[in-house]
Amino acid sequence: MSHILKLNRDDPVIHLKAYGGVQIFGQAQSEVHCEIDAPQLATLVEENGHVYVTINSSCKLIVPENASIQIEKGMGSVKISSIKGDISIEKVLGNLVLSDIGAASIEKVGGNFSVRKSFGSVQVEKVAGSLVVEDVASFAVEKTGGNCRVKELHGDFHLSKAGGRFLGQGIEGFSSVEKVGGSFIARNVRLSADLRVGGNIELNEVSFESDISLKAGGDIEIGLSDGMIDAVFEINAGGSDIRIKVQGEDLRIDDYSYEYKLGEGTRSIELAAGGDVLITDEPRADEDVVGDLSGQFNFEESAFSEMIQDRVETATRRAEAKIKSAQIRLEKMQEELEHKGGFKLDVDFGDELSHVPSVPHVRPPSPVTRPVGKKGASDEERLMILKMLQDKRITVDEAETLFKALED
Repeated sequence: MSHILKLNRDDPVIHLKAYGGVQIFGQAQSEVHCEIDAPQLATLVEENGHVYVTINSSCKLIVPENASIQIEKGMGSVKISSIKGDISIEKVLGNLVLSDIGAASIEKVGGNFSVRKSFGSVQVEKVAGSLVVEDVASFAVEKTGGNCRVKELHGDFHLSKAGGRFLGQGIEGFSSVEKVGGSFIARNVRLSADLRVGGNIELNEVSFESDISLKAGGDIEIGLSDGMIDAVFEINAGGSDIRIKVQGEDLRIDDYSYEYKLGEGTRSIELAAGGDVLITDEPRADEDVVGDLSGQFNFEESAFSEMIQDRVETATRRAEAKIKSAQIRLEKMQEELEHKGGFKLDVDFGDELSHVPSVPHVRPPSPVTRPVGKKGASDEERLMILKMLQDKRITVDEAETLFKALED
């Protein structure tokens, strides 16, 4: 089933609340197209260039490619593709996948987060799972609970804290990584901030943009880039094995600490390793540190999203059953009122009436007896009477008669 909402402009702002998994795709047409199994679980409203969408089940949403996306909450997984406008997300409880987008700002992701092909900056505060970044203009993240893999970043990269390991390759701008729980392995990077790592540090073709401190719980292995010829290395190795293979030298120091000066030594690099330390400028094999990331951008619905969807569908079925039950009760009461009051109430639940009948002046109907324990009207019955009154299927007097009968 589908909802199609024609728009007056091709660059709307889409406001989305999703209680199931949702996939959003950009297209050239000026319309919003919602593909969902149960159409009653989706609402789409346009107002002054803004489109308000509420989804209570998993669906696919096709919107104008120039649209901006604002997601207040995504209770399942979310995928957004081919959107040129800005993307703003407060919370996604499942996985989040972005591809072929402009700029994006995200607060919280409860699962994994993957982003590929962004021509604008991407910023995220917290990712509970793992993080994958490929072919992005610039990227900044405060915290990620799992592993972090970064490849082909055209600008700066910033990471405050990662719970797992870090793999990075081809970061053209400055790299600022503060804390990593696992190992830190990178190739062709420009470090610009202090780094603390719980495991090993392995750097190949690295350059240092300022005075830096590198601390690792395991070994430190540094492969210098061609332009790195001016630094003083203050080395502390808990494994008491320090080796330096730079500019034809091959030094092996069997000690816990050593100072090595390269060039004028105007830049200070502090190395503190729980294990051994190796510094070299010898070329290495052109290995792919990060590997193929194509499999990281598939949409996978989270188990939490499926649970939410099941609950929403169950609640909807129960509500429909209650409304049907209320309709049956009202029809029975209508028959009793007609029989005892001597007039007819036209409360057809089908098509709207073209003519609203008036109530003849007759004696008030006698009280309607109700089963024991049935006191007062239910919420469904009150809502149904108000709905019939709003739709002009009964008059005010008829509504009052029904309410009195329900309250007896």
